[in-house]
Amino acid sequence: MKNVSKILILIPVLLSFTVCYSNDGSFRASGNQLIPMYETVISVKKEILTIKKINPRQAAITVYYEFFNPKQDKELEVGFEAFSPYGDVEAHPVNGQHPYIRNFTVNLNGESIPFKVAIVSDSLYYSNGKYKSKTVAQVLKENEDVDNVNFFYVYHFRALFKQGINVLQHTYVVDLSSSVEENYSLPYVLTAARRWANRQIDDFTLQIDMGDLQDISIQNTFFSHASEWQLSGGGKSTELIQDKQYHDAVDISEFFIRKGTLVFQKRNFKPSGELYMYSHSSYFFHSNEDMIDGRFDCKRDQLPFAVENQDALGTPVNELSKKILRNLPFARRGYVFKSIELQSYFERQPWYIKDETYQPVADQLTPKEQAWLNKL
Repeated sequence: MKNVSKILILIPVLLSFTVCYSNDGSFRASGNQLIPMYETVISVKKEILTIKKINPRQAAITVYYEFFNPKQDKELEVGFEAFSPYGDVEAHPVNGQHPYIRNFTVNLNGESIPFKVAIVSDSLYYSNGKYKSKTVAQVLKENEDVDNVNFFYVYHFRALFKQGINVLQHTYVVDLSSSVEENYSLPYVLTAARRWANRQIDDFTLQIDMGDLQDISIQNTFFSHASEWQLSGGGKSTELIQDKQYHDAVDISEFFIRKGTLVFQKRNFKPSGELYMYSHSSYFFHSNEDMIDGRFDCKRDQLPFAVENQDALGTPVNELSKKILRNLPFARRGYVFKSIELQSYFERQPWYIKDETYQPVADQLTPKEQAWLNKL
């Protein structure tokens, strides 16, 4: 005989990251675990969280879980909270769902599970088996100012956990946030995983694939150092140590990825912080603020690693600056330059790694790089 439990899904701290945002930005969505508020029987044996950028503005999220239920079958009410977007975006619902989350799916033990979406504005939105939800018409009437809405979304479903191992896979596509300081950013709640019976994930893997020739910055909230990550396909990592006189300062690990996937793995994982990953824009991070004049001076400005950032470099001020810009795509791949002047410059870039075997071939560059070089 199955045991029926209805458990409130409540993750009120979803957006409590130690991040300073610019007022000029678009903050679209963030993700979290499919986790109940409290669970004393079912434990998380394994989780594989995969984040893959599928185009410049979207990422596909796939979460693979293995849950263990040591007792009789148990049915839970499970949900996924998604807070409303804010900033320079449209925050109102689209067809009753989050405007920047698409293709939401849940599959348990090989079977697709139907879900519903509740629009709520109270953290105590689930009581006595019912959701305290609002209609789209109600939230539109109450939230005329889309920059300051007071509602969020709960994607919820009923899940029957059989005795033994249960495999649950959850997917969706999310629009990445952006601002004048960041090409993109994505927050994801990890600490909610500690609400299962074992208060941890026995075997945790996080895979991040944002494409080739990319830089990713990740706050050191649930790990201590960049060395805890593995990078397949070539790349480099550095550490930014923050000034601890500020109470919310968090050290940052930077990864310059030529090709491949960034992977974090840990046994008996008890996350103490959330994932916050982003890619800086070259205007604020890689370049001096004098870049605002639309010119690139190699004696003053650093070069970005990410392909997306190269468009902001502006017009070279002299022949040396032009020569450096034209060789940026080859330096990204580690070419060792015969020119002492060029080699010395690129070795000062935080992302440069020598590759004695690499030979520059213009036809093998990305279409974006080739188009950019043609403009030069």
